[in-house]
Amino acid sequence: MVFPYSLHWLIVPADTWTDNTPAQVLIATSKKKFHHATDRNRVKRLTRECYRLHKPQLYSFLEDNNLSLILSINYIHNEIFEFATLMHKFDKLTDILIDNIGQSVHSIPKSETPCQ
Repeated sequence: MVFPYSLHWLIVPADTWTDNTPAQVLIATSKKKFHHATDRNRVKRLTRECYRLHKPQLYSFLEDNNLSLILSINYIHNEIFEFATLMHKFDKLTDILIDNIGQSVHSIPKSETPCQ
C-alpha cells in the first residue's frame, strides 16, 4: 500500500467485537528478507512505535464510526529505513487506511456489513 509496508485488514462491527480495544494488530516481516532475528526485531520494534504514535488517530476514527479492525502490517522491503522516514510513510499509511475504511463502510449497506 505505502512502500515499505503492505496492509491487510478486516472490518468488524463494534457490537460483535468482544475485545475492549477497537483494533488488533499483527506486525510481520519476512525471514527471507532479513535473515538475522535482530534485524527482524528492529523492523518490528520501529513499526510498533510508528503504530503506537498513530494509534489515537485510528482509534478515534474507529470509535466515531462504531467499528473494530483486525489489521496486518507487513514490512516488505529488504533494507531498514530510519525512524523519521518510517514515520513519514506511516503518516501516509494511516491517512490512506482511514480513507479506504471510510469508503468501504459507507458503500456497504448496514444489512451487509461483514462479519455479522
